[in-house]
Amino acid sequence: MFTKTKSKLDKAILFSVAAMLACNVIVMSQQLTSAPHFAVTRSAPAQQA
Repeated sequence: MFTKTKSKLDKAILFSVAAMLACNVIVMSQQLTSAPHFAVTRSAPAQQA
């Protein structure tokens, strides 16, 4: 039923999933590093009032 050989389609699927996961990790790390700066700039006007 299942073969152990990988076709070009199987390799393309694995590459696509790996690329999607890598992009998600990059975006998440950018969001985590920019979150404190964003929070400081957003709350500064509220503290002045």
